[in-house]
Amino acid sequence: MKRIVGILLAGGRSQRYGTANKLAACGPDRIAIGLKAAANLRSAVDELLVVVSVDETSSGALFNDHYEVTYCAESRNGIGHSIGHGVAARPTADGWLIALADMPYIQSATMIELAGLINSPLSIVRPRYEGRAGHPVGFGSSYFPELIALQGDLGAQSVINKHANFVAFLDTQDKGVVLDIDRPADLERPFEQRTDSS
Repeated sequence: MKRIVGILLAGGRSQRYGTANKLAACGPDRIAIGLKAAANLRSAVDELLVVVSVDETSSGALFNDHYEVTYCAESRNGIGHSIGHGVAARPTADGWLIALADMPYIQSATMIELAGLINSPLSIVRPRYEGRAGHPVGFGSSYFPELIALQGDLGAQSVINKHANFVAFLDTQDKGVVLDIDRPADLERPFEQRTDSS
């Protein structure tokens, strides 16, 4: 039986948001956006690991009571470091579904469908909304060496580009796969009015 691990990336700097702990901010449902993103991912995977920055003790505290947290010393140097750190912490997984903690609108059903598509070591899966590629992204176990070597701000895009022939897109009507929270206004606007991916 395959074992898919969810890696939630929560070590960003939140520079555009303007406060120290964006992930603790609550939307209209009064749930912290980081916890909502974590719950949606957890519903689809066998276990969940949250990657936070060693500088962000507040983010660690947000997740610690609910999920396993690992602190990445180099997360401030780019998202690639956080991905590599999280994947390296679960080397025996059959695959990893990698999500962003500031994307709380992705439906659990979408997460579950994506996790199910990680069905071979060579799998790469990604959702697509109205032609736009989104998150989370799933990888089979064959990509372990490349994922743990990632650095910088480009995330896993280099792995996706290198193995484009293996990428399977899940076309979905779930707008949440392209909507993140960068600014307080992103939480204040009704979901239906969100059209940007920044």
